[in-house]
Amino acid sequence: MIKLVADLHTHTNVSHHAHSSLEEMVQGAKRAGLRAIAITNHGPSMVDGAHQWHFTNLNIVPRKIDGICVIRGIEMNILPPNGSVDNMEEKYLKNLDYVIASFHEPCFPPVNSDVHTRALESILRNPYVTTLGHLGNQNYIFDQERIVSQCNEFEKIIEINNNSLAIRKGSKENCKSIAKLCMKYHVPIVVTSDSHISFMVGKTDSALAMLEDIGFPEELILNADFDRLANYFKKIRNIDIHSFEENQV
Repeated sequence: MIKLVADLHTHTNVSHHAHSSLEEMVQGAKRAGLRAIAITNHGPSMVDGAHQWHFTNLNIVPRKIDGICVIRGIEMNILPPNGSVDNMEEKYLKNLDYVIASFHEPCFPPVNSDVHTRALESILRNPYVTTLGHLGNQNYIFDQERIVSQCNEFEKIIEINNNSLAIRKGSKENCKSIAKLCMKYHVPIVVTSDSHISFMVGKTDSALAMLEDIGFPEELILNADFDRLANYFKKIRNIDIHSFEENQV
């Protein structure tokens, strides 16, 4: 049974449709037996997204709270027509450890596979984005092989989002086919909860069951091993999560 050490997609009540504070989310991670959590509130283009100042002010959040490493992140919105993202000053983006880019209907009305694929190809080339978020949504069909096959070239990873399996139509089969392509091209993934309340942090049973069903290799799941995750953040952001000290700002 695959066991995760970190949840890398969570929202605090800074995103108004979420319900828990940062402290509550950290406690949710602790209850789930995790060692790290990424706080990834929505970017400014979402109706209730955070102002860009929120993301620079993540600097005041301790790197480790009650034994849980805190990763400073964002879920950016992919924008039409060509795959730009939230309009944020570069100095705010440089402040972040982890950047998910995702399609959301309020920000990018679905069009067709060609348009979605071109947008994702732009995201692959965005130097700040680390992760392609919840790609299973049937509303955003795209050329899966074209995108997944390029991920390693541009040092992008794929998210398998447990919440999507429950709420986004077609996600289970789409996530399965995307995961199989990640196996084919040896693209690392993360498995996340996309939790909007503390009680859901670390809840990824459906996604993990799907991955185990297809024989997905554990070594390609970055957040299934703390050393593996630490090596990833050292490589992409030159931060050492092993060295995070308790309640240090």
